[in-house]
Amino acid sequence: MDINLLCLVKETCGLDKHLKQKKLHDSFFYLRGGKSMKKVMILLMVLLVMVGCSDQNDKVKIGVIQLADHPSLNATYAGMKEVLDEKYGEDGYELTYQNALGDNANLMLMAQKLVDDGSDLIYAIATSAAQTAMSVTEGKEIPVIYNAVTDPISAGLQGEWIAGVSDMAPIDKQLNLIKEILPEVKSIGILYNTGEDNSLIQIEMVTDKALEIGLEVIAVGVSSPSDIETAASQLVKKVDALFNITDNMVVSATSQVVNVANQANIPVFASEVGQFDQGILATESIDYFDLGLMAGEMIYNVLTSEVSIKDLDHMVSEDTVLYFNLDVAEKLGI
Repeated sequence: MDINLLCLVKETCGLDKHLKQKKLHDSFFYLRGGKSMKKVMILLMVLLVMVGCSDQNDKVKIGVIQLADHPSLNATYAGMKEVLDEKYGEDGYELTYQNALGDNANLMLMAQKLVDDGSDLIYAIATSAAQTAMSVTEGKEIPVIYNAVTDPISAGLQGEWIAGVSDMAPIDKQLNLIKEILPEVKSIGILYNTGEDNSLIQIEMVTDKALEIGLEVIAVGVSSPSDIETAASQLVKKVDALFNITDNMVVSATSQVVNVANQANIPVFASEVGQFDQGILATESIDYFDLGLMAGEMIYNVLTSEVSIKDLDHMVSEDTVLYFNLDVAEKLGI
């Protein structure tokens, strides 16, 4: 009976291969003896079941850390997941998702938990999430793939174990779009989070490009979501249009910004399409779902050793789509 059971376990858990790797001879399964031998056989059977069957159930573990909950960042997650579902199968890998809901204080604890849980790779969405993931994985040889990071170099996201996808907006196209729709525009206003590196970089870039086409940029910084409505109310009195950059705090409050702007009959343009349905007039936007697809391919290639993360840098999408809201244009008399 013991022998039959062992043979069944051997076949079921695929232990033939495992036994050969351990240099155990098949004759083990045909040993006979007294009670001591039977006890040894049963003990070895249990150990082999644990090792052999666990090998079959091994799945790659991917940890995800996302700064905030808004459509663009969510789209980079959805795109990544679509690729991995296709490559591994929906049940062929383990995915742990952590969302800081816009609170940077949550990022460190969440990222550390992903490391402690034995993640094989961390997918970090947004600049501060990527910086935190890079910090907690330092010296641990855990790959980090980021997304929705405007300028990875300025953000310090460089190293042997980190790479990803930039969401650098096509600023030239977007500013030219504003001038095309509003030929008389002289100034644009930008709200930004003073604590977000990604936003500080964009303010500098937009200001330089705007000067080239005769636009003045007035930027007002905020430090918390509760400041946004007041700052927007002040800003619309000074400018001809508002321009939402890819600032996670401000983008999450797009409805507030649009509401204030509508009361002043000021149009709001955006650098990405995620909040378009909340009253944005127009945008020339990259597609964040496509950015997620790009990241998903990078993740799969790294985990399957198709490429080494040490050989990767950051990728940028050059493709954009023009969105124009006719209903908003009509309300604003444009």
